[in-house]
Amino acid sequence: METMHRLFFADQELGAVCKVVQRLCDEEWLRRYPLIYPMKYFVPGKRTAQAFGLPIGRTHPLGPQSLPTEYAILLYATQATGLQRLHSDEIQQRFDWYDASWTLAPHCLRSVKSQPILELLRIDLGGPADYVARKCLADIQLRQQRREFEDFVKRELFRLVVISATTEKAAAIQQALQGHLWPVGLRIHLAVIPELLPLLPRCSDAT
Repeated sequence: METMHRLFFADQELGAVCKVVQRLCDEEWLRRYPLIYPMKYFVPGKRTAQAFGLPIGRTHPLGPQSLPTEYAILLYATQATGLQRLHSDEIQQRFDWYDASWTLAPHCLRSVKSQPILELLRIDLGGPADYVARKCLADIQLRQQRREFEDFVKRELFRLVVISATTEKAAAIQQALQGHLWPVGLRIHLAVIPELLPLLPRCSDAT
């Protein structure tokens, strides 16, 4: 609710926003599910799915991996101006050489001095740091099959962003990343979002 207030209703009181959202839920434009008590998250409701031709599954609660992933993307993409999440069709409209299968991963577009930077997001959902590093390497190696991607990286127009819940895990991932070879010009950024921690497995291994 706070994020919706900040992004879309900044000129209104939070109470007024709550009333609008409640009405949208009552009329089945939105559905509400528990996030981290007392917070809620929202997905399209039945009427929204019907109006926009969305699969009915989009109205269901997010799974144990989808929920922290989507929450991480939301917090990351809304933390600063000049940053926009891109969906599959938007990626291919802007970068027609980008393979459709690659667009299934989360991406953002960052504007730096009017220069668009395409960001690939990898969310750390737990497990060894080297596992995360190897998944990142596989992401990059897959894209290196296209000559356009190599040119994109050399021009520093592509950035790999790894999101973790703690500074300790981010440091471990950073160290693991240094054990691999990366294309010249590739930007790699580690982002820490502590709000993710309650949604992750308690036994997460940082090494």
